[in-house]
Amino acid sequence: MQTRSIRKEIRILRYYALGMTLFAGIVLLGAVHEASRNATLDTLTVHRINVLDREGKLALVITNHDDFPLPVVNGHTFRRGGGNDTNGILFYNQRGDEQGGLTWTGLRHPDGTFESSNEISFDTVNTDQLLHLQDGNENGRTEAELIGWNQPDYNSPAFMTLLDDIQHMTPAQLHAFAIAHPELRSKTRFLFGYDATNTSQVMLADGQGRPRIKMFVTADGDAHLEFLDATGKIVAEYPETH
Repeated sequence: MQTRSIRKEIRILRYYALGMTLFAGIVLLGAVHEASRNATLDTLTVHRINVLDREGKLALVITNHDDFPLPVVNGHTFRRGGGNDTNGILFYNQRGDEQGGLTWTGLRHPDGTFESSNEISFDTVNTDQLLHLQDGNENGRTEAELIGWNQPDYNSPAFMTLLDDIQHMTPAQLHAFAIAHPELRSKTRFLFGYDATNTSQVMLADGQGRPRIKMFVTADGDAHLEFLDATGKIVAEYPETH
């Protein structure tokens, strides 16, 4: 009887130990899960961060220049013009399409030359960038400008087909394509800034992107104002030069 009682007590202790182990495991898993949902870190070292919405679509990307993502338009991925040698923060809309971003780059070459740029652009749900702010420095020659555009509507099957074809064109073919399809070109509406000659300038254009008003102030202080017709001919200016 005594041996049987001892065995019974041992079984009870085993069940108790197993139950406590399971309980502790559940508590620990809950704590780990909660910590994973609300983590506080002093330093996080990564190459790229993808922020997703609840449906798994990109909302924001923070990336280095080696892992820069390709652009997404209407759910399609395309080659990015101008290369990807920049670091950046990219914005995406609720459709998962890229809708602007902030990029920056700075390089010093072995021969001592250098170059840098910073850019921020804002797109819309159906177009490429409408507003673009940038600066640049190439071996001490600096420039900065704010540009506004009218853009064609990208939200059409015909445009998506053309955009896909563009990916395989050479620079010469792209130039010819742009001339043949003016309706698909972006049209600059205004520009404020200064160029590499350190000349400040303002340009206002019509709906076709044709400059109609230009103002200049050189680094030496010479100022000039021009009014132009649709062909680019100066129809009035101040001060007059002829």
